[in-house]
Amino acid sequence: MSGISELLAGILRYFPNTMIASLFVLGITTGKLAWILVAIGGILVTILTLVVQYMLQKSMGLGPLTDRPGAAIIQACSLLPVAVGGDYSAMPSLWTAVSVFFATYIFMNASNIYTQTPARVNKEKLAVQQRKGMGLISMMAVVILTAFLIVPRYMSPCESKLTMFGMGLPIGMIVGAAMGITAGYAWWKILDACGPDVYPDIHGVMIGLKPGSLHTNPMACAPSKT
Repeated sequence: MSGISELLAGILRYFPNTMIASLFVLGITTGKLAWILVAIGGILVTILTLVVQYMLQKSMGLGPLTDRPGAAIIQACSLLPVAVGGDYSAMPSLWTAVSVFFATYIFMNASNIYTQTPARVNKEKLAVQQRKGMGLISMMAVVILTAFLIVPRYMSPCESKLTMFGMGLPIGMIVGAAMGITAGYAWWKILDACGPDVYPDIHGVMIGLKPGSLHTNPMACAPSKT
């Protein structure tokens, strides 16, 4: 039983790292440009969060309020290697920022799938209803999965909490979630502006809404026999 608990704890802890690595590697091996771009977005959110942490620690002098010293907390909570003698910071929460970024991005794309319908297709046709169903199920799954991840993370000692009104307020997670939502929304909008049929579509269905699109996979042409 303890082995299962340790496995689940490891999956929870490294969820952001797993998402970035999986999307990047699978995107390259399968030729999914949208997956690669989402992974790059996760890397950018990581860098941004680390910069904000540094600013709070050094520039604003909030290190005593945000830092968590000790090798044990680093080994149990840190997503990235920390130098010996360094401090673990959970303000803002890097885990929350990256996880919520992916959740927001996927939710945005699923919402777009649900609302978009090509003019040339009857809205009652089975293909349209299936696409809408996929978008709706994806949005619901993202909300449920995010809740199941956030709650045990909040219960862990890895997140900074301020005691207010007799309860622990996860200020680090709140700030991290705000950053993740903003970044996920902004990154999807940027990619959508660059090419709505290809770049932001992590689900891979929007290309089928483009007029004249009959195939979504690469096609190879062979010379005809004479």
